[in-house]
Amino acid sequence: MKKLLILTILFALFAPIAGAKEIDRSELVEIRNVLIKHNNAIKNHDFKTFKTFYSKDYESADGFSAEELSAMYEKTYKTYKNIKYQTKINSITTFNDIAIAQLSDKSSAKLYPDNNKKDKKKAGILDGKSVYTVYLKKNNNSWQIIYDDILMEETTLKYGIAKELDINLKTPLFIKQGQPYDLSLTMNKPQDIVALGAISREEISYPPKDYQEKFRKIPPEGLLERIVKANKRNLDEYAIASVGFTRISTDNENSKAKIEVLGMAYVLKRVTMEKNKKFIKEL
Repeated sequence: MKKLLILTILFALFAPIAGAKEIDRSELVEIRNVLIKHNNAIKNHDFKTFKTFYSKDYESADGFSAEELSAMYEKTYKTYKNIKYQTKINSITTFNDIAIAQLSDKSSAKLYPDNNKKDKKKAGILDGKSVYTVYLKKNNNSWQIIYDDILMEETTLKYGIAKELDINLKTPLFIKQGQPYDLSLTMNKPQDIVALGAISREEISYPPKDYQEKFRKIPPEGLLERIVKANKRNLDEYAIASVGFTRISTDNENSKAKIEVLGMAYVLKRVTMEKNKKFIKEL
């Protein structure tokens, strides 16, 4: 049954070529309203309603259930209390009782160490963006999400002087199981600032795993590179970079070095595993 449904989804991608029926405008409005209400449930922290938009057979491309997605959103709101999401519905395609929607998200938040909102210099800024596809199926005159797949995802978190710097993490678009790939971190840091950075990767899973990395001094040209090895479990990965910025000066009275912490940055980017799509693997 599941394979038959998957074949229908794949066939929907070629519906214009195959001469599919003309799109019912009222049906598009109905699907759009479902997506808007789903997004509003997230914004309102209404995770009980959020879970009702998913089919009982739902599983994301990352292997998450609706319950796990709900738990991740709840944790995000607890960590970043003022985070805001902006969602845009880019397109909707239908074929019989299957709908395919592509959406894009932007997220933003301000973070205040020790809840001190007056100290704007120490305040942190979070920015995120993603593009993803949602698959819906009509059951008993109701559209429910049966599958979704994140195509692109990037999040940056900056504190202090890092907010003034252009910091980029370069990754490949696709990786192969068990194969090495390059990660490079670039920034336009001032010459009088010392930057310590670490680059790593982790499999996308729930619950997420903590990673530990050794920090290295970033050369004056602002480039840090590393070769990592992809997992063999057919999972997408996050490429992760962490950077701390300091200034070192000398106390003339006692000749001791003085270290001043100026800021930090955290960059996370999704790297897609080739042939990661579960419906392709099953056929």
